[in-house]
Amino acid sequence: MDAQVSQICRTSPLNLVELFALPGAGKSTVVNAFAQQALVATRKDFSAEWAECSALQRLAHVGGAIANHRRLAAAIRFGMGSRLTARESRFRLTRLVAKSGWLRSRSGVVLLDQGFLQDIWSILLASNVARADPVQLSSLIRSLYQGIDATIVVLDVEPQTASARVGARTYGKSRFDGLLEGQLGRSIEAASALHKQIMEAARLAGLKVLVVDASPPADVVTDRLMTLFPAAPRPSAERTSQRPRRISVVGATGSGKTVLARQIAERLNLPYRELDEVRRQTLGRGSSGQTFDTRVADLALGDEWVFDGHYREVRHLIWSRAELVVWLNYPLYIVALRLIRRFRRKRSASASRADRRVAAAVTDGSVAAEGASWRKRLGRLARTLRERSAYGRLLRDYSNLKIVEMRSIEATRQWLRDL
Repeated sequence: MDAQVSQICRTSPLNLVELFALPGAGKSTVVNAFAQQALVATRKDFSAEWAECSALQRLAHVGGAIANHRRLAAAIRFGMGSRLTARESRFRLTRLVAKSGWLRSRSGVVLLDQGFLQDIWSILLASNVARADPVQLSSLIRSLYQGIDATIVVLDVEPQTASARVGARTYGKSRFDGLLEGQLGRSIEAASALHKQIMEAARLAGLKVLVVDASPPADVVTDRLMTLFPAAPRPSAERTSQRPRRISVVGATGSGKTVLARQIAERLNLPYRELDEVRRQTLGRGSSGQTFDTRVADLALGDEWVFDGHYREVRHLIWSRAELVVWLNYPLYIVALRLIRRFRRKRSASASRADRRVAAAVTDGSVAAEGASWRKRLGRLARTLRERSAYGRLLRDYSNLKIVEMRSIEATRQWLRDL
């Protein structure tokens, strides 16, 4: 096994380490802890990158994945042979094929808590498939991982342990969360058989499969995983000690401050402070006895934080204490596209409010209502232009600050990976 492990993280365009386990084994917890100690990309990083892609870029990735006839044929044979009757299963299978093409375009060391095998397991469960043919399934697995240096790490827990952990947690979103105790135990016990058949199919497909006991606490499992992957790149001790601990993320409206600030806070294990939320909490709260500026002053006195956003009346409180300011200074067209996407998301996520606005538009005149919406959008764009021209001048007034100016999305991603 040691000779096998030594080859896991050898130099190649993409080194994939995929965790496969029953719910409750601690996949996400282990991935987050591992990412704190090694320079790896995770599912959250990929989700953020995918969100930044334009519709044309997404279509190109999906089209490229479907154009691989061997992979597509393997997926179709798997779907027909497994009798995937549920619409959810068919949708997940299509997304799985596209996901394979997307992952193939990445590079570096990648650690996933929701990889191809976990997706296959979910696809089968969604159609109530109780058994998979490992020989037939191995054909699909081989096509998905073709050209990828992949290692499967099975976090092994007994079904009873998995059931107890799922029943005790309050944050899970799997199909098992919320089930009654007896039903939960039976469901995970039945699903564990399918889990073993997928493991066998992965071995038949020629993948490296390692089994790690996941019954100990998550920190113990993480330490064990670190010893299995000694070649995974680690940040140097000097670099770790020099990491900033008080960071302000600023930029024009729609530049992506919130997403980046949350990613920085998670990567460096720092408290995240959203100025918009702090302002909402303090306005109109007489019982708290704090105004917006006094609350921000208290938070800024802390030794560690990531502040998301900028308000003129409190910037001196933050910037006088910050060690680093990250300025997202993207081209206007990128910010404008993001603002448009944001408006669309908010509109689709607020169907009931939209219905009320339509009713009001019928009463007051649809042209006026639509004009108000577009006036708001144009107002946001005008505000963006003002903010982009103002930040450079404002930041120069603070000689104590180290400033990182990001002019492209790719530069931001690279900086975050190297942080």
